[in-house]
Amino acid sequence: MKKLENLPPGPPHLPIIGNLHQLGKLPHVYLYKMSQKYGPVMNLKLGQVPALVVSSPEMAKVVLKVHETKCCNRPDSYCMRKLSYNRKDISFSPYGDYWREMRKLCVIELFTVKRVRSFQHVRDREIAKFVNSLSKEALDPKSEFIPLDTKIYSLAKNITCEVAFGTNFERENFRETEIRKTLLDAVTVMSGFWAADFFPYYGWIIDILTGFRQKVQKCYIEFDKFYETVIQEHLEPCRPRLEHEDITDVLIALSNDETGPLHLSKDNIKAVFMVIHLIL
Repeated sequence: MKKLENLPPGPPHLPIIGNLHQLGKLPHVYLYKMSQKYGPVMNLKLGQVPALVVSSPEMAKVVLKVHETKCCNRPDSYCMRKLSYNRKDISFSPYGDYWREMRKLCVIELFTVKRVRSFQHVRDREIAKFVNSLSKEALDPKSEFIPLDTKIYSLAKNITCEVAFGTNFERENFRETEIRKTLLDAVTVMSGFWAADFFPYYGWIIDILTGFRQKVQKCYIEFDKFYETVIQEHLEPCRPRLEHEDITDVLIALSNDETGPLHLSKDNIKAVFMVIHLIL
């Protein structure tokens, strides 16, 4: 492997693990201290992967604006690839024609001002239910505390899921507990230490031994079953038509349009669902 030249300065690193052992529990603090010593552009070795650390507004502008097209792709990883249906979404797909068409789809079809306003009634209804629920619990003498985190989570997900899927957590067959657990598991796994990200040649073996790959596969299967159910329900001929189309209706209509610049497969639709689920 050819040795890279003209690299910026950086702290010395160990064989195999590089500078990983130095990051600790507060990596941002370590990186700040190192930037004071080595400058605003610093070279690190994270395992076997070289990394460039930028620590000043001026250099950040150079990287993110002047060299935007060279730095706009996210690093590839098994976890993201699996959950995004092989990077068919907009968040993790590589920069190129596909990403531009997906972005155009979001701007023109999914998240327009008109479409956002069309779901005002959903937001108003769910917020009113949220406030009424808080009022009842606050007036209940038996209530010692109000679990705001749970209630705010349900509010956000009810609105998001009704706008995206035409359903919410209160529906009997929504499987709220299972979906919520899968979401939490997915977020935990996504934010975990993936050995393959730092040791590309053999890290996947470590990820299998730690159970990370199996956990991602389990999350993927659960999400996929739910998304498949949502799509099939929207394809039912006898399904009652709502006053306003939800995002699933729009995506299915676009997938049936053979004249469009981007033909959406079922995996494309599910990848958009995944982004909505995990990010919103």
